[in-house]
Amino acid sequence: MTTEQIAADIERGIQLRAEIDIRTKELQEIEERLEKAGLAGPHVPLENSEREGKQAILTSGKHKLRVRIESDNLVGGFAMDSDLHKTIAAMLTKEQFNALFKPVKKYERKESDGHKFRLKAKAALQNQELYLQLIKALRSLDKDGIPKSKVVIPWSAIETFPN
Repeated sequence: MTTEQIAADIERGIQLRAEIDIRTKELQEIEERLEKAGLAGPHVPLENSEREGKQAILTSGKHKLRVRIESDNLVGGFAMDSDLHKTIAAMLTKEQFNALFKPVKKYERKESDGHKFRLKAKAALQNQELYLQLIKALRSLDKDGIPKSKVVIPWSAIETFPN
């Protein structure tokens, strides 16, 4: 790739990011208005009778948009020995319960941002060798044992050169 091509891609990337930001904001505003219109009704039952909720059918001259108000969201999980656990376990057999739910016990980093976690670990451990062992143990590896990586293009941090 030539220097000119890189420069052209940077400039076009800046233009596209600005357009995307404008369009995203516009779409969010449109979706907020359509959500309000959908909530106001009138409502009809959802097409899928297995689902709970209702829908408003909004139209333009050319299009029909179904705004669904789904009221069948389910809890994704619950704590062991919680009231919900006890309630569900009491209504199901052990086999039924185990067919539908799995126990999940895990530790999660207190800092979701990897860089912040590294800084916190370095400060907490104070032993450079132990810190490096911890970071090595926590690395995400692919199936071949190679550390996973990602490419980041920080459009929001682009700098403008003075003329």
